[in-house]
Amino acid sequence: MRKRLFDWQGQRFAFLALEGEPGLPLERQSQDLFAHAATELVSLGLALDKNVVRTRMFGRSSDARTAASDARSAALTGQSRASGSSYISPEYFSSGADVGIDLFAMAQPAGSVTRKVMEHDPPQAFIRHLTWGPMVFLAGMTAELPSLRAQYEDILPRAQALLRECGCGWRNVIGVSFFLHRDEAPDALLAGVRQTAPLPLGNAEIEFVEGFSRPGKRVEIEITARRE
Repeated sequence: MRKRLFDWQGQRFAFLALEGEPGLPLERQSQDLFAHAATELVSLGLALDKNVVRTRMFGRSSDARTAASDARSAALTGQSRASGSSYISPEYFSSGADVGIDLFAMAQPAGSVTRKVMEHDPPQAFIRHLTWGPMVFLAGMTAELPSLRAQYEDILPRAQALLRECGCGWRNVIGVSFFLHRDEAPDALLAGVRQTAPLPLGNAEIEFVEGFSRPGKRVEIEITARRE
């Protein structure tokens, strides 16, 4: 396990990175991730059902990714839901585990602000966005189109529309993470994104993965913004 506390944008955050117990069935490994995360959060004065703002599920295989995502859907419900994404990524693991999670939790912002989860209509496995105080968290976004360029050209306008729903624009983006298929070129991605939208890339990060929820996907984009 990795655990980190940090302050960012005037808010206090906790980060957990957990891997399952090697040898256990996929479902059990995945459920145990959230049980372990819940215990660790309590030790920090946080709670699984109140403070989680973003989760990334990792699976050694497609079946493992699905099991991890299903466990997340069972563990985080209603206003406990958070911005999420999921990947196939054998290189993520430092053990023999089949599933893993990167979890970000945020302490209650100053004042009596309410955490608000906005769902799709009808609800989907992922939310539209989570807003809490000044912070805006968009779920990881993908597209099923023939090329990397076609996918980010589809994703970015949709991301802009979601930011507008939250009273934000590109200028408010404070963090962007690209999860890129390992066969794609990062320089081509960044150059193409710059041509497509004025997305601030000064703090952009790229992580390589082997796959997503569908075979044809090449990139997933996560965006975090701060309202003025």
